[in-house]
Amino acid sequence: MALAAGGLGLAMAAAAASPAAASPASAASFVTPVYQMTCETGVTGSLGGYNGYATCYTPVVAKWKVRVDCSYGFSYDSIIVYTSSTDGWYTLGPSPTCYWGVNGVSVIELA
Repeated sequence: MALAAGGLGLAMAAAAASPAAASPASAASFVTPVYQMTCETGVTGSLGGYNGYATCYTPVVAKWKVRVDCSYGFSYDSIIVYTSSTDGWYTLGPSPTCYWGVNGVSVIELA
């Protein structure tokens, strides 16, 4: 079973307090429903090489990945990782780049 959380769908959760050991949450951060990870998503690059990514802080052990939806039809998933509070803020994104742009970046929580 997988649950997806993205910057658009859960952006209203930004008011939730971030863990004391973590850096302050920004206005674009959100909290995931399963593992209560505080995450931020973003895009870097330019035409021919856009990269989507998510940076998350996990208060408990969590299994998750990042999905990047490219403009004009392709989607790429990152590797699956297990993280915990000892990892601090963890940044993850798939290797392939999007040529024309990124439509969305989602954090996928896996059970």
